[in-house]
Amino acid sequence: MARHLLSCQHSSIPSQPPLSGLLPAELSEEPRIPPAVLFEEPRLPPKVLSLGSEPFSDSLLEHSYALPSAFNKTAADGKSMNLTCPHCGLTLRTKNYKAHMMRKHSNQSIDVCLASHLQCVCVDETTGLFAVQRTGHGFSVPVHVQRKTWGVSHNIRCELEECQQYQLLAQRSGLGFSLCEHLRSLDYCRETVKEVFLQEHIVMEMVDLKFFGEAKAATCIKRQKAAQMAHAPLCVRVDFGGSSTQICLSVFEPEIHSFCRLGRIFVTYNALRNTWHCACAKPRISCPHKNIAKWHLFQTQRDIFKSTVPLSSGTPSQMTQESSSFEDNAAVERSIRYIFKEKKIPGSLPENVISQKMDHQKQLFPCETLCQVCPEHPKLDEAVLVTNKARIVSMMGVIENVSTHHRSCPRCHMVYRYQEWTDGLHNFDNHVVLSLELCLFLRENLQNHVSASRVIDSLEGLRRVKFPSRDTIFHAYCHFEALTDAEYMYSCINCGFHPPVVVMDLHRKGVFKLAVSDLKAPEDFNGEHDIEGFWNSIHLEMISRGFFPSGVKNPFSVPPSYTHWAPWIGSETRTSDIVLNTEFKKVGTSSSHEAKLSSVTEDRLLDELAKQKVGVVRKLCKACNIDSKGSRFDLITRLREKMKSRQTYDKVFQSIWGASGGWSVILCPHGIVYSVKFNLRAESPRDFADLLLSWKHMPNVCVYDFARGLAAHTNLRVPDKLPFHPHEGRLAEPTEENVKAAQDGSLKVNLPWLHERMDSVNENPHPVTGSSDHYVLYDRFHEGNTKDPKDILRRIQLVPELKGWLNSQVVEQFFANMRKSNYFLSNMSPSTHVFLMRNINHHYNTVTNKKLLERQLRHGRLGKINISLSALGQAVVAPQVCNKPREITETVLNPAPSTSGDTEPQKRVDNKKANRRSTDATFPDPCGPPCEALTKPENILASRSSWCFVPHPGQQQLLNYVLDISRPKDELIVETSSGCLTRSDFWTLGLNKEMESTIGNGCFELITKIVQSKGISIYIENLYVTRTWLAPYGCDPLRSFPTDAQRMDIIVLPLWTPGHFQLCESCSEDHSRAVVRKKEL
Repeated sequence: MARHLLSCQHSSIPSQPPLSGLLPAELSEEPRIPPAVLFEEPRLPPKVLSLGSEPFSDSLLEHSYALPSAFNKTAADGKSMNLTCPHCGLTLRTKNYKAHMMRKHSNQSIDVCLASHLQCVCVDETTGLFAVQRTGHGFSVPVHVQRKTWGVSHNIRCELEECQQYQLLAQRSGLGFSLCEHLRSLDYCRETVKEVFLQEHIVMEMVDLKFFGEAKAATCIKRQKAAQMAHAPLCVRVDFGGSSTQICLSVFEPEIHSFCRLGRIFVTYNALRNTWHCACAKPRISCPHKNIAKWHLFQTQRDIFKSTVPLSSGTPSQMTQESSSFEDNAAVERSIRYIFKEKKIPGSLPENVISQKMDHQKQLFPCETLCQVCPEHPKLDEAVLVTNKARIVSMMGVIENVSTHHRSCPRCHMVYRYQEWTDGLHNFDNHVVLSLELCLFLRENLQNHVSASRVIDSLEGLRRVKFPSRDTIFHAYCHFEALTDAEYMYSCINCGFHPPVVVMDLHRKGVFKLAVSDLKAPEDFNGEHDIEGFWNSIHLEMISRGFFPSGVKNPFSVPPSYTHWAPWIGSETRTSDIVLNTEFKKVGTSSSHEAKLSSVTEDRLLDELAKQKVGVVRKLCKACNIDSKGSRFDLITRLREKMKSRQTYDKVFQSIWGASGGWSVILCPHGIVYSVKFNLRAESPRDFADLLLSWKHMPNVCVYDFARGLAAHTNLRVPDKLPFHPHEGRLAEPTEENVKAAQDGSLKVNLPWLHERMDSVNENPHPVTGSSDHYVLYDRFHEGNTKDPKDILRRIQLVPELKGWLNSQVVEQFFANMRKSNYFLSNMSPSTHVFLMRNINHHYNTVTNKKLLERQLRHGRLGKINISLSALGQAVVAPQVCNKPREITETVLNPAPSTSGDTEPQKRVDNKKANRRSTDATFPDPCGPPCEALTKPENILASRSSWCFVPHPGQQQLLNYVLDISRPKDELIVETSSGCLTRSDFWTLGLNKEMESTIGNGCFELITKIVQSKGISIYIENLYVTRTWLAPYGCDPLRSFPTDAQRMDIIVLPLWTPGHFQLCESCSEDHSRAVVRKKEL
């Protein structure tokens, strides 16, 4: 047997002495493999869990296993020998080979014994609490375990959740005697840590030195007294080695929490980064445990507080030989600016670059051989290895052991690194390299409101490969977007660079964490910002993160400030690169009139509160000590009464407005974002005035929820040349006659230049409309918020060119879409937040413009044509370069196969005739006169024959075509007098879904025709309008009725509730009779 073991040992590891395998476990330096233990069958047959196929055999020391015979010498004398692992390709020393095979590629675990156990120490003798190493190698925060086998109550448990679950698993399997490695290691514990009694005068000295306040010091002393009553040490230091910079302290906690299950919690101090970590609090957030730990170290090791190790002097794990090359900050800055200028990634990448690859190169060298900065372009030094442990992260997994190199200039010492997108790779920090396919995949997921961390979690679960940290990959993606050559035009293909009509609003939940009190108002500052300079600095910060690891001070960081925080406006839309942001004036005192207009009124705050979910309102009621029971309307009513006190008002304001001031956004009616401003303080009309005054051509019509305040504020800022005129932005002069006519519904203000450009001789006319008039109107949902009767002249319904055509809620729809991304956008740093938000808006605009153009070309029945932009930025058909007639492809429902051999291009025909012809070709069995007679409005009666009519085969085929879910949902099906109905609208009506109000209005329009054909006058209210009568909007229904409503025979008011309509019908014969009917959909 001994000879057999010697043979196996010699054949497996040639450099290992043959007798080492025969030494006892207590004397052998190498960990031994315990023999397999044969257990009896469990009491209940356990289910077999599939853990995935194992890549290696059950035993790595079988007789048939042979290692490579060749060894790699790494030294000239031949004394140092290296081996390459046949499984993972890792190169390691011979003495470490056996341990590597045991730890990484063996199915047999090392048993806990005297020679191989986790270090442990007793921290509380009274309750039997111990501190045990979490893992057997490297540094990790220890865990608390309890083994108390005396007294009344006995407890043997580990605080780790996975260990407790293992105990349950072992018990279910009939192995109740099996314990986790932490509890088993207590058999070899030989030490009890000595407690140091903390002096009270020490903590008071820390208060004098501004370590923390008196309230926190009192909490520390109170915790000390609680520990004395429990006969437990307050704070003890636990040192297992493994790290010279990490200090671990076990702190007493009187309450049981999920992060502290045994009455103690670990606090760690990183002397290299000067950071404290505790499981009960977020990083950089104070807690009682951290304060007690500081108290302990200040008394026992005060020198660490006198001179902490500078962050830049240490060498984090991510930094390698490259750090020595970047000691000169000027050289680093030149490298970053060179990459930003010369290494741009095209906005549209070739297909061969973004396609999936399995054979990425593993040796990455910079392509530069000559210095591009020095005048004489000297030759660069030879390439220097940065690391051979870099990783390429792709959609297929992670490629390990990639070598990255850099070259430096011998004169200017500028460093050139690998940054070549043509290889399909994007280098972040020479340690993590992303494939361009993964970068585009992350971009698409962000557009669909999926954070980068969730994407990596999914890929990690799918590929079963450990990916780099989520923050590193996210920063690498931002690095990629910062180098992408995007134009950020922010313009619509229909409205062009200068839209005549815009809709504006604030997204109050789009915030980032910001202590506004830390911002100081500047002196002698006019509020002008260099927009290109600011956003270039944001891009440089994203790029510099590949040069400065996390935790190291980054000189390129851009903190929020009043003097360097610019909005974004497209280059063709803004006047110049100098734009306005005068938020610093919100801090100072302003004129009483402007302050009154800029303040957030109680009504506006309640209007925003009504948009919140009921859970948010209920939670806010609890915070204000208000009864939180009842409906949302009841809760808002109670808050309204309570908001009369300033304290409650401030709580509601902080809850609704968030940390920073949100996003001020300007959109065109087609949903394209034109401008975005990231407010540092709460919203006011000043924010939108800054944006509009920075535009080259101010829109003729601005729609805003506080129109009067915007007009007054903007005109006050430019009194010599009023921006909003005539009538201070109202549609008519605010006389009593005009106000009364508007209230009666008889006032109409035509703006014909919205449809056809007028020839104007006025100064500075709008390039699209030719008009120099500028109006500010209320959106439909906020028309009733104002108490000024003159504001009725700011309603959209007064303009026939806008009534029914302008969707004033397009910005609310945009915010509803972006709100899905708040869960990760609101947790970012300010600079990352604004960078990613601008980038997401850019791609959103690109996709929306593409959809608009495709839909228009499809409805226009145009084939493949070239589209270009006019001088005003509007899409136009490019002129043909040849005289060959263009083919026009007819769009038909189901085109019938052609039987003629004629191949000449088809002639342009009328759409109605084309549809009629295609229907005849598609449905060979047309409907006869009886079918046509039954479907006419005048022939439809309230009888069974009308509603039980069996559709004709041709009608059934047409119905199947309309409801076909495989066809484009945006295809135009029916055009009525009030709107256009697409296939998706019919889906909501015919596929047992909640009906869309657009097609509901179309159905009621047909009902109106049927009733009117009987000689009965009827009025059915618009479905979009009746919704505004309910809470929380509470609009006046009487304002929606026509002027001749009293002469109507029937008035129908449809109100939608989930599952059915409620039809309230008022008949002229008996006005007191109200019939409520419910039609189940």
